[in-house]
Amino acid sequence: MRLLKTLFLCSSFLVLCSCVVKPMFTEAYDKKCHVIKKKIELSVEQLQGFEQLNCSGSHDCEAQFLGSIVGAAILFPLSAVISGSIAVVGNTIYWVIDQNKCNEVT
Repeated sequence: MRLLKTLFLCSSFLVLCSCVVKPMFTEAYDKKCHVIKKKIELSVEQLQGFEQLNCSGSHDCEAQFLGSIVGAAILFPLSAVISGSIAVVGNTIYWVIDQNKCNEVT
């Protein structure tokens, strides 16, 4: 019974953590300033899935499965922090550039 609960819990974490956050670069034309405004947005993408477990014994399978779960649990927050930092810095730079261009036109 304990093994069943453990497998269910691990499978749930694996499904929930199989996503990554990545930055997307978008552009839009501003008619008022006559410039193309750039912006970075964050999107959540689901991973294709983990490779099949290639194990010879039960201990090998447990270790590979646990490694996949730990890797997935680390990957999502790490990608969110890195992509979020890219978005904040990039959008700040784009905003400063757009303000300067718009002030020059008006």
